[in-house]
Amino acid sequence: MEPGEFGRRRQRRRAIWTVEHGWYRARVRLNKVCNIEDWDIPTRTATMRRILPGFAAAYPQFPAAMEHRKHWEFAQVLDGLVDLGALPAHGMVLAVAAGQEAVLFDLTNRVRWVFATDIYGTGHFAEKEADATILRDPDAVAPFPYNRRRLVVQYMDALDLRHEDRTFDAVYSLSSIEHFGGIDGVRRALGEQRRVVRVGGIVALTTEVVINGADPLEEGHLLLSSPEQLVGICESIPGLALVEPIDFSVSERTRSTVLSLSDAVANSYNQEPDYPHIILEHQGRLFTSVSVFLRRID
Repeated sequence: MEPGEFGRRRQRRRAIWTVEHGWYRARVRLNKVCNIEDWDIPTRTATMRRILPGFAAAYPQFPAAMEHRKHWEFAQVLDGLVDLGALPAHGMVLAVAAGQEAVLFDLTNRVRWVFATDIYGTGHFAEKEADATILRDPDAVAPFPYNRRRLVVQYMDALDLRHEDRTFDAVYSLSSIEHFGGIDGVRRALGEQRRVVRVGGIVALTTEVVINGADPLEEGHLLLSSPEQLVGICESIPGLALVEPIDFSVSERTRSTVLSLSDAVANSYNQEPDYPHIILEHQGRLFTSVSVFLRRID
């Protein structure tokens, strides 16, 4: 072994969060696939309890034994934006295809302005996730106390953001870009998000990625990307750069959580979700959530 190599390896080991040894670095990896071990990270579970108080009140153990990748997406993006310094007290944040998610309301207690945009009252998710009520009365859908003077709700197409260039400290979207009209729609949406975020600001997103080596799928309003395809899309947007490589590794424990997409959808409408809800199967493809953080570099 070369002189100093042992020390370098030791440093690399220290830089990786390890559940089995009960310790983790100050900043947990941000660009990564959802794994069930992420529920062992105290900062993530604390955020889940804070932004989903209804679950926390009804189930004292929450989120333990109630692992759901959507809850992970909320916590991963919120904590990641904090870690990257993208939420200054005087800051402005834009939520794209925001629906009425808890993340919106939490952010009003952190930054100066939060702009929520979506095609409220229309589209495939209007009834459940983007009710027009929020345009008239955000209080009616707020899951917990929030700063109502800092929230602006707007009807707006994600492919045509009606905001000035370099306006926001952070722009984010949660499990939305895969519904924007295939790869061309994703690129167009990310180009718009790059345009409206300031230089040095962060574009954060979660989407769905195939993890079993199967071909990507573009079907109607659903895009299931392969890892290579997703990286290619991110690297194709001029002026945006990944804050770190995307870790697509999936643990064996996580791979044992497979549910069929049809069953998961049916159970969600019946309000009887199966847990853990992390990996779904559709047409031979196993997929789950992945979080991606990009920085505007010019």
